[in-house]
Amino acid sequence: MMKKKAVLFLALILIWGTVCLAFADEYATVTNGRLNLRQYASSSSPSLGQYKGGTWIRIIGQATNGWYPVIAPDGKNGYMYGTYLTFANTRSYGIVKYAQGGYVNLRSGPSLNYPIVTQVTSGTSVSILDDSYEWNYVSVMVYGNSYQGYMHDSLISRSSETAVVVTRNGGKVNVRSGPSFSYGSIGSLRSGTTVNVLLKGTDWYWVSGGGLTGFMSTSYLSGTGRSAGNTVTTPSTSYKTAYVNNPRSTQILNLRAAASQSSRSLGQYKNGTKVRVVYKGNTWSEVYVGTKHGYMMTRYLSFNGSYLPPTTVAPASYSSVQSAAQPVYQQPVVTATPAPVYQAPVITATPAPVYQQPVITAAPQPAAQTTTASGQTNSSTASNVKDIKLSGSGEIRVYNDSAMSTLKTTYSAGKTGKLLSYGDKVCLVLIDNSVGYVSTSNISY
Repeated sequence: MMKKKAVLFLALILIWGTVCLAFADEYATVTNGRLNLRQYASSSSPSLGQYKGGTWIRIIGQATNGWYPVIAPDGKNGYMYGTYLTFANTRSYGIVKYAQGGYVNLRSGPSLNYPIVTQVTSGTSVSILDDSYEWNYVSVMVYGNSYQGYMHDSLISRSSETAVVVTRNGGKVNVRSGPSFSYGSIGSLRSGTTVNVLLKGTDWYWVSGGGLTGFMSTSYLSGTGRSAGNTVTTPSTSYKTAYVNNPRSTQILNLRAAASQSSRSLGQYKNGTKVRVVYKGNTWSEVYVGTKHGYMMTRYLSFNGSYLPPTTVAPASYSSVQSAAQPVYQQPVVTATPAPVYQAPVITATPAPVYQQPVITAAPQPAAQTTTASGQTNSSTASNVKDIKLSGSGEIRVYNDSAMSTLKTTYSAGKTGKLLSYGDKVCLVLIDNSVGYVSTSNISY
């Protein structure tokens, strides 16, 4: 009998230890005013101290009759009544916007092609379980029944708050395990990253973003600053429309994976491309282009609806004219010298250059000059016509123009051809009787 009691007692200790561990990383803030820390779970218990609104409180166990065992920032242990504590909002909420007919369709998938699950009246509150660019997976109560499905983002007014990580040097900011610099880092987020604000407290916010959930100093979050409790008004998420607007109509704008020019490019876009702006910063703006999410430099975006119309860079001019729908390769006739001289045609009707091999009679002609993508002029003679092989990872892109803005076709690495003109960044090549432009980094001899 004594052995059974000992086992039971040990089990209770293990359960209590597990409960404490489960709540070891739970936090709340004092809602407003000043809140007493009680020695025991009772309002008649002695006060161990008072803490003002916004103070971070660590929860170390489950509530009993509304009283939570807590640790205050000064290290004191005691109890606080849960009614006067604000806990993190770990889920995002929204309100269904007014729609024509007064309701919005909840669908079984993220498209208008999916069946309707139910109809949700405008003004109904929804829980956003997962969000994406255009469609959100939500949970909603309709006539006392719970439904889950997809609703278009444009039909939901968000009630959760977001902030943007901001640094002076564009570097990373630590996300910490607690609301103080004394807590360890659980990871870091790049400048420009958008985070969801789960809970606001004095000098620190509990945030979620980039796969991390933890604490970040308000000095590194845009539009926040110091807050006394949760008194800051929560704005609804709004979006702006902008257009790519380079000062030169022939230029393109990179969509970057992060707010840095050294970050990898997710795509390149001409003037007039419509983008959806999530956050507009002084240097970088967080945007969507179609379904692609990334960052563009703010100074190359137009927010007033006007932009410089895009123009396509014409291929470089050559010494002879040829007009055809597709490039034509003509085998040269050698009569005097074994080395053929390449004379590139001038394109007038189509942007694709046509390669016409001249007839060699006596001596090599002066070298033709071509303009590279960087604006430098290179000479091309017969000795430059070399056998080449395309190299690189994945598919190799071939373009119609030297600015590499119009894709012509793609080849696999290892494809062979002829080098017609060499440039620092762009080369003119002949592959499968067709002329095009390839990045110099994709050429090997």
